Parts: sequence; structure tokens; C-alpha cells
Amino acid sequence: MAGVTADDRALPLRERKKLRTRRALADTALRMFSEKGFAETTLEELVDAAEVSKSTFFRAFPAKEAVAIEAEAELWSAYVSAVQERQLSGNVLGELRDSLVATVTVLPEGWDERYLATRRLVAVVPALVAYVQHYRADVVRELAGCMADKLGVGPDDLRPPMLAELTVAAWSLAGRGWVRGGGPGGRATLLERLANAFQAIPASLDLTVP
Repeated sequence: MAGVTADDRALPLRERKKLRTRRALADTALRMFSEKGFAETTLEELVDAAEVSKSTFFRAFPAKEAVAIEAEAELWSAYVSAVQERQLSGNVLGELRDSLVATVTVLPEGWDERYLATRRLVAVVPALVAYVQHYRADVVRELAGCMADKLGVGPDDLRPPMLAELTVAAWSLAGRGWVRGGGPGGRATLLERLANAFQAIPASLDLTVP
């Protein structure tokens, strides 16, 4: 389970307790789903193992699928907040890249292992594949809306959603091989792959057939 961070300690006691419960549920779920299977683990078994009630579970997560992808949600929730708070200057795609790098860099210790386990689980559970796709689509919409507001462009401008889609695609490409290989090199290698993915975007647009 992720340790308590300085940011956590700055929260009111009630919020810290809610955060600890959420993390305990996510850790227990990931362990049980990985060992027994997602479909084979009932919600009743999960809440019993985590020693919470069903109502407590649903105050933390909207669905069983949501607790299974908490490491993914942790990344994107922190990233959207970072973009919302960032003062943009210069190339916008570069700003989105730098925000994502900064977000991944400060995620709690142990996040790497939880993300690896999450992606392995998603790879074998079709319901989770669909859930992650839906979740990432919501992230794209949030990022696009945030960019449109910051840039002062209208809702029909295609550039903010294009930038948001490219950002999520860069992450997917960077993480895919890293996860498949078992996370070699840890977070540093993942960030290197992420930088390469972003560099490939303009290079891909300039690609021509001789």
C-alpha cells in the first residue's frame, strides 16, 4: 500500500481517513483480482477482506471495475489537476508533455508496481478493457475542455481534443512495451519511453513516402 505523503498529511483528518480506506480497498482488490480473477472475486469477498461495508465501498468507488483500475485513475486524476493548475506558455503539446512527465515523477512510491499489475489484469479481462477505454475518453474530454478554456477557443475547435488525444496516445504507446516487458528500468525507463513517444508525434506528421 502506498505510504502517507506530505500532501496527504496536509489534508483534514476526515479526508485522510477516506484516502486510507480508498487505498486499502484498491490494494486489496488488486491482490485478490490478480490471485483469484476479476470475475471470480465477488464484491462481498472484497469488502470482507478489506473489512469495510458495501456502502463504504460505493462511497469510494462507483463500480467493481473502478477499484480494479485505481492505479490508472490515480495517474490521470493527478494529471488533469496538474494541467488545470499549470500556467501555459509556448508550445501547448510540450506543456502537456511536461505536465505528464512531472505527474508521473511525483506519483507515490510503489505506483509503478501497482500500475504494472493493473495493466496485466486489464489485458485479460475484457470488461476492464472497455472500462479503461471509457475512462480515458472522459480524460480526453476533460483535457480538451481545459485546453479550450485556457486558449480561449470555442467548443468546435478541433485542436484541443486533438492535443488531448495525442497526449493519451503517447502515454499508451510509451507504456505498452514497458508493461509487456515487466517494467524494465522502473519509472525512469517509462519516462524515457514517454519522451520518445512525444518526439515521434511531429516526426510522424512529417513522414513522407520517397
